Amino acid sequence: MAALILLAAGCAGIPDRRAVLEELNPAPMSAGVFDSAAGTYTGPVRATSLRGGFEGESATDVRLDLGGSVDAPEVTVAMDKGFSTAWAMYGERKGRYTNIRSKRYGAQGKVFVSTHAPNQMLLEMRKFGASANIGVWMILTFQPGGAVDVEWIGHSGWQGDGELWRTPALQRQQ
Repeated sequence: MAALILLAAGCAGIPDRRAVLEELNPAPMSAGVFDSAAGTYTGPVRATSLRGGFEGESATDVRLDLGGSVDAPEVTVAMDKGFSTAWAMYGERKGRYTNIRSKRYGAQGKVFVSTHAPNQMLLEMRKFGASANIGVWMILTFQPGGAVDVEWIGHSGWQGDGELWRTPALQRQQ
């Protein structure tokens, strides 16, 4: 019975993900918009889940490093997550995802990136290895002034939002 609940809860986000793909523009972001969006962003993302034993809340500190070009975006996402669910009073997870070959050592998984006109990007993070965890999807909407609106869709019904801000050049790690 528990395995059936876990299976159903883990797949619960699939209809939400289909709806996301239907809403995103299939045309890529322009090169000029991408160049102005490249940089390092940090900020919080909050999410909740109301599905099958995974009811709870989470807060995630996100660091996004974005570079490359609109045709070949280079992305590294670092996450430090604290959560509380019906099954776990408190838990923490840290992870780093990247699509840059030279930075994969020590990464928890890979990020798949697609840009969407006029100013959006879809990040899909998948863990390495044999994991039932489908992963996290983040829809980034780049706003003027260095802000990024984040919509979060995770496995087991986690959904939320947040905002990332561009960090000053002196605080960026090379």
